[in-house]
Amino acid sequence: MFYGNFGGTNFQSDYYNQLIEARRREKKAMFVNCSKLGIILIVYNLLNSLFLNVYYLIVYAYKNGRIVLSVAAAKEYLAQQRELISSSVFSMAGNLFIIFSSLAVILIIARFVMKIDFSEMMKPKKEHTAQAAKWFPLCLTLNVLVSIIIAYFTFYMGQMGITVPESDLSIRQPSAAAVILQIAYVIILGPVAEEIIYRGIILTLLKPFGKFMAVFFSALIFGLMHGNIPQAASAFASALIFGAVAIQCNSIIPTIIIHIVNNIFASFMDFADVYGWAYAQEIYMAFEILVIFMGVYVLFTSGWRLKFNNDRAYAMTSSQRYGAVFSNVFILIYFIMIIFEFVTSFIRANS
Repeated sequence: MFYGNFGGTNFQSDYYNQLIEARRREKKAMFVNCSKLGIILIVYNLLNSLFLNVYYLIVYAYKNGRIVLSVAAAKEYLAQQRELISSSVFSMAGNLFIIFSSLAVILIIARFVMKIDFSEMMKPKKEHTAQAAKWFPLCLTLNVLVSIIIAYFTFYMGQMGITVPESDLSIRQPSAAAVILQIAYVIILGPVAEEIIYRGIILTLLKPFGKFMAVFFSALIFGLMHGNIPQAASAFASALIFGAVAIQCNSIIPTIIIHIVNNIFASFMDFADVYGWAYAQEIYMAFEILVIFMGVYVLFTSGWRLKFNNDRAYAMTSSQRYGAVFSNVFILIYFIMIIFEFVTSFIRANS
């Protein structure tokens, strides 16, 4: 009697050989994309520092009518100009200059040097405004919830004598220029730049290896880059929704709109204080409550729509793909840079 294995052993051997080869190719592709991403983030961070120093030199030249190339001399001069450096015009103009210059350089590097094509995620469509209007209440609701938790956290830390640093974007020394610069930075350029970097580029590079992984990583980076715990927590929570919306729409246009509206809402009381709007606090609270009710409604009726499955099978396991991202040398360097900034700001606040 003849008993054949119909090539079963060879079939298994071929399968595992093909799986190993597929994993090798996938790991190589992930290394390339993660390295590009890590380098982009590192360079963007360094560009911010570079253009900050350039801004100091420009302000020095403007105030003194002569150009110097010594950053130390410019800083020494500005340190004596307390009224100038404490003004919103100075800080907002600086933020605008830094973010615009850094973004312009990073887009050139990403598109023409690293050949990262994220143009597909920049194409506007008619339904994008409706998508933004639909998901904004959920983003704000999550943001408010996290902010309440963080408020309790910072309160109890304060009770123990520990200061949790926070950023202050309120308008100091109110003027028309300060308001215009605040709008240009906080409401227009800031959201656009952040969505391009932290959604457009990150999701483009990582979503071929897992959509949820790409959303989680972009949210983590977006949170940490804010440099302080209160903003980081709120930004991370909101960015999970931002990333899911961007993936679902295959575009960052809806998230740009949501981001802009969110920052308008966050800046409302600053503008109210500047112009002395009557009943501003009551209007703000009423609108916030209304939007939260809408956010809860959206969560229970449509929240499931943000759930997505990966649209392809992967040779690497989920843990292997996460490991490939978080063990990449360039991404590790970037993490060290932003965690160092986190720690130093915390130390300065408590020194």
